[in-house]
Amino acid sequence: MKVSKLNFILYVIVALLVLVPIFIMLVSDVTFSESLRDTVVGSALALIIVGKVLTIIEKKKEKKRIAGDIGIVIGIFIVLLFRILS
Repeated sequence: MKVSKLNFILYVIVALLVLVPIFIMLVSDVTFSESLRDTVVGSALALIIVGKVLTIIEKKKEKKRIAGDIGIVIGIFIVLLFRILS
């Protein structure tokens, strides 16, 4: 499987992880627990990190610039770390 296809699948899963609970809350006026909310956001951030790491690996093989992607991964990882620790 190509990395671009895998990245697309990961990002679709992230979008569904975030959008489905939002739509459920808007339609049914049901609120989710804090632990479920933190799990969904943490999982989405982790999948984004995995997708960006796959992009970095692909760009490294093609000898393209990866500095921006590494900065994004570090930034999202810091956010994920703070969410886990708080």
